[in-house]
Amino acid sequence: MRYKNIIVVAVIAALITASTITTAQTPEPRDEYPEPLVGMAGVFRIRVPLLNVDKAIELAYTIRNLTYDLFQWEIKYNVTAARVVLERGDMFLNRSLELRETAPRRAAVFAFVAAVHYSHAPALANPVLGKVIRANLGENYTITEQTVQAVINVAGELRELLVNAIDYASSIGVNTSLPETLLARGDEKIANATSLLEAGNVTEAFMYAVSGYRTYVRAYHILVRITFIEYIREVVAVPEEELTKKLLEERAPVAQIAAEKLPVWVREHVKAKIEKGEIRNMREIAEELNKTALAIREQLRTRERENLENAIKRILERHGVPSNIITDQELRQIIESAWREGKRGTELAQHVLQAIRDKIYERLGQYVPIPTPPIRRGR
Repeated sequence: MRYKNIIVVAVIAALITASTITTAQTPEPRDEYPEPLVGMAGVFRIRVPLLNVDKAIELAYTIRNLTYDLFQWEIKYNVTAARVVLERGDMFLNRSLELRETAPRRAAVFAFVAAVHYSHAPALANPVLGKVIRANLGENYTITEQTVQAVINVAGELRELLVNAIDYASSIGVNTSLPETLLARGDEKIANATSLLEAGNVTEAFMYAVSGYRTYVRAYHILVRITFIEYIREVVAVPEEELTKKLLEERAPVAQIAAEKLPVWVREHVKAKIEKGEIRNMREIAEELNKTALAIREQLRTRERENLENAIKRILERHGVPSNIITDQELRQIIESAWREGKRGTELAQHVLQAIRDKIYERLGQYVPIPTPPIRRGR
């Protein structure tokens, strides 16, 4: 049981601390999905389990309270993603409140998704550091005393937000010992940066200042993660032993999914080469698939030209055109010439047929009504 709980905690933490933020619209969960998918981590899909709507909304508000000031601070530094993520979280939370009475299941899902959005706030503190550093570089983009001091100052601002968040989390019963430990570690690094800067060691001071800032970010990550985990056991309206099964669903590896999309004969071809020892690693598999694809493409192109040649021969025979007027070799040359010009499909057939008409008229002095293939129109 302890092992299962560790897995659940690790996967949830991976979800809520993901650093990649997207501004794409999040699809609205629908009633026909009993357990809507809200994220992925590693080889697992993370699904919203059966939720208690009141606890889910409480979770969303708690994570929002924990991160709201951080979002506002990031927005002040023109981190656009922070504004978008906060607005998206508020949108889901408001939708949850609207559906609380009429559709509690959907309301709980919306609240859970809102909490996940709010939990991205610590990751968005990293762009703030980048903006501050770029704005305070010296000539030729060099690190100066001003650069280091700017990092120390912005780290101090983040520290203040972190301390307030720790106080709030502690007031609602969250164990904040680990974030406090990281806070102290960050303080030590910033103190070292200040001392090194005063001693004139700008480069090393910069390294300590950046490390201190990132330690504060990590502490905020951990704080949000711990708070989320404290609530998740209460939010999930299922017995604890069912938690892992409800939250995690193993998904097939990408390589397996890709292999299943290949034609059967291609899979068998590659499998046979592997068994013979002719293919030993993924790179060789990719090379073999590429070679097979090129061979198939060339076969299809050859078949297209051969089919066109045979079709034109039948047309000429049907119209009584003597075989010596347009020889097989000449016909193939006309087709190959048009092919090299980049003509394909209907365009290729039209071009070749027109060339045949012209040659017949030139040699027989009469027009042969060879039909023209129709132009394929867009659907």
